[in-house]
Amino acid sequence: MTDPTGAELAAEADRLVGVAPRRARQVAARAVIAAHAAGDAAAESAAYRADAQAALALGRLVEAATAIERAVRIAERAGESQVAGEARGMLAVMRYRQGNTTAALRQLDRAAGQVDGPIMGRLLLQRGLILQECGRDAEALAAYRDAVPVLRSAGDLSRLARLHNNRGILHTLRAAFVAAQQDLATAHRLYSELGQASMAADAVWNLGFLAARRGDAPEALARYDEAEAVHRSLGTPNPELLLDRCELLLTVGLIDEARATAERSVPALRAAGMSTHAADGMLMLAQAALADADPVAAREAAHRAARSFARQRRPRWALLARSVALRADELRGAAPKALRTSALRLGAELDRAGWRAAALDARLVAARAALDLGATATASRELQRAGATRRGGPLALRIRAWYAEALLRTAAGNPAGAERALRAGLDAVDRERATLGATELRVHMASHGGDLAVLGVDIAERSGSAVKVLTWTERWRAGALHMVPARPPEDTELADVLAELRRVSADSESALLDGRAAGPKLARKTALEQRVRTLSRHSSGTRFAGPASPPRIDELAAVLGDAVLVEYADHRGRLLAVTVRDGRATLHRLGPLDAVARAGESARFALRRLATGHGAGDTARQALHTAAERLDAGLLAPLRALVADRPLVVVPPGALQALPWRVLPSCAGRPVTVAPSAASWLRASRVPAPDAAGRVLLMAGPRLPAAQQEVATVAELYPAGQVLTGAAATAEATLRGLDGADIAHIAAHGRLRRDNALFSAIDCVDGPITVYDLERLRAAPTHVVLSICQSGIAAVAAGDELMGSTSALFALGTRSIIATVVPVEDFATAPLMAALHRQLRSGAGPAAALATVAERADDPATAAGFVCYGAG
Repeated sequence: MTDPTGAELAAEADRLVGVAPRRARQVAARAVIAAHAAGDAAAESAAYRADAQAALALGRLVEAATAIERAVRIAERAGESQVAGEARGMLAVMRYRQGNTTAALRQLDRAAGQVDGPIMGRLLLQRGLILQECGRDAEALAAYRDAVPVLRSAGDLSRLARLHNNRGILHTLRAAFVAAQQDLATAHRLYSELGQASMAADAVWNLGFLAARRGDAPEALARYDEAEAVHRSLGTPNPELLLDRCELLLTVGLIDEARATAERSVPALRAAGMSTHAADGMLMLAQAALADADPVAAREAAHRAARSFARQRRPRWALLARSVALRADELRGAAPKALRTSALRLGAELDRAGWRAAALDARLVAARAALDLGATATASRELQRAGATRRGGPLALRIRAWYAEALLRTAAGNPAGAERALRAGLDAVDRERATLGATELRVHMASHGGDLAVLGVDIAERSGSAVKVLTWTERWRAGALHMVPARPPEDTELADVLAELRRVSADSESALLDGRAAGPKLARKTALEQRVRTLSRHSSGTRFAGPASPPRIDELAAVLGDAVLVEYADHRGRLLAVTVRDGRATLHRLGPLDAVARAGESARFALRRLATGHGAGDTARQALHTAAERLDAGLLAPLRALVADRPLVVVPPGALQALPWRVLPSCAGRPVTVAPSAASWLRASRVPAPDAAGRVLLMAGPRLPAAQQEVATVAELYPAGQVLTGAAATAEATLRGLDGADIAHIAAHGRLRRDNALFSAIDCVDGPITVYDLERLRAAPTHVVLSICQSGIAAVAAGDELMGSTSALFALGTRSIIATVVPVEDFATAPLMAALHRQLRSGAGPAAALATVAERADDPATAAGFVCYGAG
């Protein structure tokens, strides 16, 4: 059997590029040796070309450039013009990736004079790619069109697949989604038939990019994760893909994660020698920093990106970077006159370059600056142009266009028309949010409606109408709670991962308690948590049921009875309050929110010291008294005449979500219930009250002797209740008991995860129950008592959206929850909980029961840490 020739080895290396790039490089090295020994310059050049392609697939751009330069030199020395032209075409791609588009196009022009026949099809493909990246779309499409018949007649299916892949991206960017789907599906099919797994994964990724541009975030995330898994298995890293992921994360409002992804992408792209895409990464970083309200970092990154784009001869992209810098300047408070001049000029340039969203933003900047300067004619002209795009395009574009329309109508003295425009923009957010199944994504999606909601409250506050202020506050507040998590209980993969996470969490905690090494277990736990997040994000939402309808005053009054509802709103740093009493709404303008929030933190700190027995008792009591007086003065004293001695329903802003309301003097002895929004309170109030003779779950967690005593005492009041203690208190048994229970009482250790509230946990004997587990319940428990440290605290996102155990239960349909906002001592809690349940058994509502036992408690600090949430 004879050894393969250099030409045969070079062909084999070329075939392996999309299958096993490391193996391709090894075969290419053998091909170089064999071809050189045989004096076959064409085969030697082809071998270096295959090596360059494989190096490129592995992210080693410098090595790829060196290999392809050798391929060109060898072929030209030997007079192999066709081979040299083909290699020079690939050298053009290298020059483009290194950020020199002028040199890239020059190389293609030289190559075109050296080749004909099938190789011309390959050059046309490469020209199309470079023109596409330069923003010369029509020329790129023409090059692709001319290349298709040449590649097809030559049977060059690999490059034909690449053409469909590239053109699919171009169609996506041009919003020609049907054509994009056809091209990308064809690319994936061809790559798969050729066995080129890495290339097929890229086509899958691009189908995700298409889904993202269509507004289907769950599908996009699923495609991205699928493609990344293939690349990891093949060892073919592609840092360029981080850019698309960052863009999608910004779209769904995951700003922290998007910024971290952008920060990771820039050094990764530079290390791979991908200067062109490193500039794209810097632009993405600027956009993420801007979304994160960091104008200084955004401006710096945008200017660096613009300079890189200018060096790369990519003026269209430099314009986009300048638009981010303009918005950063506005956020920094730049002078209106300079802003107006810059924005007007840049807006026109962006329009000509085809950057619709960026042009709209520039017009908004110009209009706001013009309004500040009193130039109403300029403002109206720019707002009118900006508002013209409100009916189509990506969500972010439509939202900004509706915002522009609302500003225009406001400037024209048409507040009712402005409100209609704002409602249309928020409806677009809700429609998009309905497509998402994951609570995490739904919560963060609210960030897109911020400007619209603030302007709505602006208009309402200026009108002096309490009803309008309440309506606009409710329109944006805690909207995700109205959507039941769309993660079905039969999702077996998620259930399996959650079960494994539970086991690993228990094992790692045991190892830490026993002083054993827990590193590998903790690493596995982190990986499982990421898998849970990934799977949940793939869940699609439900059909859009129509825009949210804030509750009417008469609806609230019918359920409130003698109670008074007080809804607070953080409006531009100051507190507004709307009270609803006896069917009448009243607006109150209070003081700065910061002062009240600081007093709230002081109160929680002092209460924590008293409840846990740390620090000097008298000092802590005095600190608590001082903070409570300040809270009362800022929140309830101005409302005293209306509130009188009636029961309270309080809807606080996110900054006051964890307030221990019982410490306020005005709340002493008064039933107080706290709700995320008036709408969620109304919905909870319509849930039938729990039946004490119905299904009751009483659970005591591990490593907590007082919990066993607490549950045993409470169990005496519910003879037919299900009691889970010791080895019986497993996660699955607890979840089964919670599912549809009338009353549930859980006394256990718990952990609040500030990095990700959805992993906040309730300890069971075999591991923790997380919020992800709670969201898989088929039916909500009606009334829940969480005798767990800080179980009432949730993570707060834009729009006062909440993520935590209590919010998860409310989304499912729970009527009321009693939980804590500070750590509490276990043994001090047991008598308090027994007294609470005695009140409940006597017919008292949860808020009234908690008020009574708090007044009579031997340990008032412990009692003050509990809050009644929901219907009360």
